[in-house]
Amino acid sequence: MAKLGLIIKQETERILSEKLQGADSLLLVNYSGISASDLNVLRNSLSSTGSSLMVIKNSVGKRIFKPNQDLYSLIEGPCGIIFVHKDLISISQVIYSFIKDKPNLKVKAGLLKDRVLTQKELEGLSKIPSLSALQAKLAGGLKSPIVGVVLGLKQILNKLVWVLEQIKDKKGPM
Repeated sequence: MAKLGLIIKQETERILSEKLQGADSLLLVNYSGISASDLNVLRNSLSSTGSSLMVIKNSVGKRIFKPNQDLYSLIEGPCGIIFVHKDLISISQVIYSFIKDKPNLKVKAGLLKDRVLTQKELEGLSKIPSLSALQAKLAGGLKSPIVGVVLGLKQILNKLVWVLEQIKDKKGPM
């Protein structure tokens, strides 16, 4: 009969492998000095964006990331993995806004497809406007020339009406 600790590690490894396959990208964080209630706050803010945070044992993490030496070497101390399912930019914005309040949370690295992202690259991603903000800027940029044409045509019509009013005033009542 297998030991309970071994069964738990194997099950954790299986769940972690499934989550890794379902995620578009991931972030590796060190949560040393963060309370459990603060981690729950972070989990709630991540779940609203379609992502999740999983605290892992280092031995399990090293077995999972053994093929990727860049991430393997970063598995030390209290580690957590943030699984990103949609937009890495919005998730990095959530993380770095959380870090402003709780600077003990450290982003070690990220993985986007097969590319390892450094902490500086992830911080740079957090400063990019969100997808909805970029879409709003694009819509505003496309709208402004049209608004200019409409206002220009309105001015021409206003001037025509003004000239006709002046002519009518000069000629007097009919």
